[in-house]
Amino acid sequence: MPRWRKVLLIPVIALIGSMAPAAATDRDLHAYWDGRCKDCHGDSGAFARRTLRVEDGRLVGTHHRATLEQFLHNHYLADDLVAPVMQMLQAQAAASPVFKEQCGQCHGSASEFARKSLAMKDGTLTGRASQRPVQDYLRRHGGLAPEQVAPMVKTLERVLGEVGGTP
Repeated sequence: MPRWRKVLLIPVIALIGSMAPAAATDRDLHAYWDGRCKDCHGDSGAFARRTLRVEDGRLVGTHHRATLEQFLHNHYLADDLVAPVMQMLQAQAAASPVFKEQCGQCHGSASEFARKSLAMKDGTLTGRASQRPVQDYLRRHGGLAPEQVAPMVKTLERVLGEVGGTP
């Protein structure tokens, strides 16, 4: 390659690289997982709880304990999505499947529910249809114990962010 092309190519690559992390925040991580990983690994939450753990605040796998992040870089995952997907998997590995068990029969997956039914309004997680704060709504809906309401709201805020909404 001629030197002048290399000189022009370097700033272009740097510009594209600097844009990638911003684009990742707008991506639907659950749709990405479902389209790219689900056929082999199944549902992301079940996969995380079955094969991953959080040790000393760090996500580790049954395999690739010390090199999970590097493995994900090399295992069909877009580079700009490695960190966000690891964060998603870490949250799922650390959480019990309360949404699936308590809400899934009526509302499907948490990601489907977040996409179609939730929004942030003035910093509060709100139901799109009811326009009511989810925390207030859950006090009378779904059979959650009072101590489960706040953690469920946090989970749904996280999932809304993971599907491209604004938590």
